[in-house]
Amino acid sequence: MVVFAIASSGSPGPNNMLLTTTGANYGFARSLPHVFGTGVGICMIFLGLGVFGNQLLENETFRNVLKWGGVVYLAWLAFKIATSRPDAASQGDADSAQPLTFIQAIFFQALNPKVWLGGASGILAYGAVSEGWSALAMSVAFALVFASVSMPCGASWALMGVSARHVLRSNRSLRLFNIAMAILLLASLVPVVLN
Repeated sequence: MVVFAIASSGSPGPNNMLLTTTGANYGFARSLPHVFGTGVGICMIFLGLGVFGNQLLENETFRNVLKWGGVVYLAWLAFKIATSRPDAASQGDADSAQPLTFIQAIFFQALNPKVWLGGASGILAYGAVSEGWSALAMSVAFALVFASVSMPCGASWALMGVSARHVLRSNRSLRLFNIAMAILLLASLVPVVLN
């Protein structure tokens, strides 16, 4: 389960693309609320899966709302990243794009299809081979493991962005980086759309 959590939390996906972008544009310290909000949000989703998972994930309307709502929201975020003004972060412009806050990062998980689908598949896969574990117990275990793993993985992606920041010294290079990250964020949605 820990290896699954590391592979899932450490692989490229919506959270990690956003954290890398935040690290590059705003630095590591301003990425931390997103890092911690991600861990808390994932815990809440996994606990919800344990309590309501069967009813939610078997409901086709819910799955479609989750899928397409997530795709639209993530596409909007990709647009915001691609069109953000790179110099706004250093000038402290109040009207400019800001990194996700702790609360926004928690709510972001609700529209992140990777979290729902990865959590449900992991809970089902490991729950099927664990004797004596209820769905709720497996969800609690997953929530705790993923919280412990997702935050350091997310922080690593933010640090990669901070490292890229040292290379991206001009507004033009930072703008190109933002566009590349927006494209990668959109690319992370391809498996969701095709599923």
